[in-house]
Amino acid sequence: MTKYLRLARITAWPASLFSFAVGFGTGATEWTNWEDTLFGLLAVFSFFGFAFALNFYSDRDVDRYHDGWQRDVKLSEQPLLTGEVTERECRIFCLLTFILAIAFAWLVSGLVALLMLGACLVGGILYSHPSIRFKGKPMADIACMSSLSTLLFLAGYAVALGKMPNWPLLLFFSIFSAIVYIPTVVSDYQYDARAGIRTSAVVFGQRNLLKAMMFFCVCALPVAWLIVSGPYPIGAKTCIVIACVASSILAIIAWRSLKPPHLVMPVLSRYSREAITSFGVIALLFMCWGIFRLYCHSYIPWDPFL
Repeated sequence: MTKYLRLARITAWPASLFSFAVGFGTGATEWTNWEDTLFGLLAVFSFFGFAFALNFYSDRDVDRYHDGWQRDVKLSEQPLLTGEVTERECRIFCLLTFILAIAFAWLVSGLVALLMLGACLVGGILYSHPSIRFKGKPMADIACMSSLSTLLFLAGYAVALGKMPNWPLLLFFSIFSAIVYIPTVVSDYQYDARAGIRTSAVVFGQRNLLKAMMFFCVCALPVAWLIVSGPYPIGAKTCIVIACVASSILAIIAWRSLKPPHLVMPVLSRYSREAITSFGVIALLFMCWGIFRLYCHSYIPWDPFL
């Protein structure tokens, strides 16, 4: 059982829950159903198992070149390389978790099932499958991860409220996801280049990709202004402002920290596991906030993002 938990990369689940948790936390009301919340969580956890296992399978040759920890795991010791899990076992595991993700989501609603199917296609098959592998194609890698984060956000929101939020919030979340993901592509440059994988950093160069990161920061500002100046609750506006400030600081730090081919960001690189843990804590807080609102909706003046 332990080997399959390692294959599913369970240590990355708390941080990976961030997008779903933010969507759930912002959409939850006193009408949110407990059963829907449970099945929604089971669906997203099944998706994580599918996506991480497929990524391990696709990267089994690349990970041999990795000589250290990548956030929560030492890639050179992933289960397919240590022999704990065979390729056949991994394929079966991917199929089962894919089915479970869609099945659990369907128990919530057809909309959540459709969103989870999209997450499996974008964040699993398109991103990692060896015959497609958008992870190794310039710009497609960033577009995939940005789209995945948005789909998980929508899934969390739909689990809580049963419908979709409006477009400014979706657009901002997509841009923000791209900004956060770019440094990971830049930091993996030397391993991807050694393995012959044409990621955005390999094709366009690390410095140029960080310039694109700053461009996205600028693009996020007018979208953020639509939200801050619009009919949104103060809590939502505060989160948007914090996200803009945080993404700008991240872009500046990444720019100053790049010493090609290395990207060693202060604190984040040295304490990468702690940084990942902090994302998990934030995700847990959003989930707890959503559950709290199930009981306190009448006392908290917060209108969902309709």
